[in-house]
Amino acid sequence: GELSATQVGALAASQIGGLSATGLSALDATQVSALSNTQIGGVTATQIRGLTATDVAELSATQVGALGVSQIAALSATNVSALDATQAASLSGTQLRALSTTQVQGLSTTDLGELSATQVGALSASQIGALSTTNVSALDTTQVAALSTTQLRGLTNAQLGSLSTTDVGELSATQVGALSTSQIGALGATNLASLSTTQIGGLTASQIGGISATTLSSLDATQVGALSSTQLRGVTATQLGGLSATDVGELSATQVGALAASQIG
Repeated sequence: GELSATQVGALAASQIGGLSATGLSALDATQVSALSNTQIGGVTATQIRGLTATDVAELSATQVGALGVSQIAALSATNVSALDATQAASLSGTQLRALSTTQVQGLSTTDLGELSATQVGALSASQIGALSTTNVSALDTTQVAALSTTQLRGLTNAQLGSLSTTDVGELSATQVGALSTSQIGALGATNLASLSTTQIGGLTASQIGGISATTLSSLDATQVGALSSTQLRGVTATQLGGLSATDVGELSATQVGALAASQIG
C-alpha cells in the first residue's frame, strides 16, 4: 500500500503474479488503475478469487477486457455482479463464454443492457437459459433479434413468457419456427396475437397443433388467412371449433379444401 502508482506500474508481470491474494487486494484504486494490461495478465486465478467486489469495481473497462479466460472464470458470482455496465460492455465473446451459468446469473439488468447484439449472440444456450426472467425481459429488441435458433431453444417457457410483444415482434420467421411446441404455447395469447403474417408463416404444423384452442382463437382474421394448407392440417378439430365465424370466413377455398374430414367434423 506504500508503493506509488508509478512504482506499481514498474513491477513486472511475474512480480504481480507473485503477490499474495491478500497483497493484491490491498492495492488501492489508484494503484490498481496503474496496472498495465501486461501486468493484469500476470494475475493468477487464485489472486482473482481473492479480490473483493470493491477491487473488481476499481478495474477500468480496458483492464477488464485484458483479463484471460481462466481469470474471468475465477471471478465469483458476486464479483461478476460488481462489474458496472461499461466494464461488462468491454467483455469479448470469448470472455463471456468463459462465464459459468452461476456467474451469468450475477449480471444485472443494466449490465445485460450494455451488451451489444454481438456479445449476446456469443452466449451459449445454457448461459441464456440461466438468465432470470427479469434479465431476459430486459433484453432489448436488437438483442432478442440477435439470438440464434440454438439460443432460443435454450430459453425456458417462463423466460419466453417474459418477453414483451415488441421483443417477440423482432423475431424472424426462422427464429419463431425453431421454437418447440411447448415454447410456442408459453408465448401466450397476447404475444401470439402480435405475430406478423410472416412470423405466422414460419410456424410448423406441429407448432400450430400445439397451440391451445383459446390461444389459436386469439389470432385475427388476417393471421388465420396467412396459414398454409400444411399448417392447417396440423390444426385439431377442437382448435378449429375455437375459431370465430370471422376467422373461418377468412379461410380461402384452398385452405378449406386442405382440411381433413376429421377436422371439419
